[in-house]
Amino acid sequence: MDLGALVEDFVLKKKLSLPKESIKAILTDLVAWTKPSVEGAGIARTEKGDFTLLSPKYGEPYHSLSAGAVGECLEKFLLPSRLLQKAEKQKRVSLLDVGFGLGYNVAVAIKKIRDVNPRAEIEILSLEKELPQEVPPLPGEYRAIHERLWNRLPEFEDGGVSFKLLLGDARERIREVEGFFDAVFHDAFSPYRNSEMWSLEFLSHLKRLMGGESIWVSYTSALPVRKALRMLGFKLSSTRSVGRKRGGTKACLVGEDGIGQVESSKLETSPYALPFLDPTLKEEGIQILIDYRVRVELLKMAQGGFEPPTPRFSAGCSTS
Repeated sequence: MDLGALVEDFVLKKKLSLPKESIKAILTDLVAWTKPSVEGAGIARTEKGDFTLLSPKYGEPYHSLSAGAVGECLEKFLLPSRLLQKAEKQKRVSLLDVGFGLGYNVAVAIKKIRDVNPRAEIEILSLEKELPQEVPPLPGEYRAIHERLWNRLPEFEDGGVSFKLLLGDARERIREVEGFFDAVFHDAFSPYRNSEMWSLEFLSHLKRLMGGESIWVSYTSALPVRKALRMLGFKLSSTRSVGRKRGGTKACLVGEDGIGQVESSKLETSPYALPFLDPTLKEEGIQILIDYRVRVELLKMAQGGFEPPTPRFSAGCSTS
């Protein structure tokens, strides 16, 4: 992929005039953002002793190698979503799983919900572009549920659990989804490598499927994602840091912001706090990323320059 040629073509099509220094700054960021965080493919052992996969397409593991696969499922998604508290009080709980990946989030959620309320009705809808060819099993208490889940794809109803997997481009399949979900797990690969899954327009479709008590959770704290969520009217909070310096993000439609003054200020003042845009929901990820970085540069120029933040990547569980 020739990033220089792609940027040049984009600038020409948009009829923009950018100085060489700006083009260089844009390319520097794009190279850093698209550089793989891990090399290779196949199964990898995490520091916690469980397993995940390495994606050669995105240059990332499906799960945090430091936090561990199960730890990520619990600490970055299930616990912040408050699905367990809802399962204790409600007869039915529902989950929209954006990025099925290896199925770990779904299996862990089913097991833990069953632990707190064996009679709860569980409805889960997952989105995934394509399934991996090899899937390491979850360990211990989660293995049986994980194996049954994979053996019965793409959908089943059994024992109070209703599950359905929609394969294909999530930007297209999300248009088919109706209703409201108690929680949304947004677990695509990182925003700077899988930009099409984090655009303002795609997030607006997720908002459509959320009620006042619904909670959206993700491992990422990336400025473009948080900015888009705030523009859509979400109240933001940071989740606990697990396996990385920064925590993730929790978003809901009621309540108060809880991300703190420093983080909130970044969303108001940083030129990097612009959303990814994908108006047709059909754009290639790299084009979305280039468009974002060019808009950042134009804003930096208007503001008289700004030192860019260093992106911190943390893998998600899936592709778009």
